[in-house]
Amino acid sequence: MKAKKSKKYQYKIVEVSFNQSHLNNFSSERGIGHVLKEQEISENIQKLRSELLDVIYDIIFGENLTEHQRTVLLLRLEGKTQNDIAEHLGITQSAVHKALHGNIDYKNNKKRYGGVYKKIKKICMKNEKVQLLLSEIELEKRRTD
Repeated sequence: MKAKKSKKYQYKIVEVSFNQSHLNNFSSERGIGHVLKEQEISENIQKLRSELLDVIYDIIFGENLTEHQRTVLLLRLEGKTQNDIAEHLGITQSAVHKALHGNIDYKNNKKRYGGVYKKIKKICMKNEKVQLLLSEIELEKRRTD
């Protein structure tokens, strides 16, 4: 009979959301403190972002998304992985991925269609309030730089 491995040698892998562009900010000469300092934002930007989030939640809870898309998106926004969402809803991880990112049409140059992310982006591009808030945030960033 084979002896069991010690728990101290076994590792758990955890999926964590992280903006990949932040990795470009690191160098071997400086630590994460410098990057976090650069990420500080003014109270005005925080207020504008909060308003923007309210508008986006209105879009999410409006009539734009299907119930399935809304459920998958909200679970993802809570930080759940695609596998966690699939298990919770009793569907496959592939179905979760398709709900979020859409399908790929391999016969049409791998064009992607559908998906909640694309749908929300399209709605936000046409929403005047969203565009105004994004412009104000950008102006505020330029003032503070």
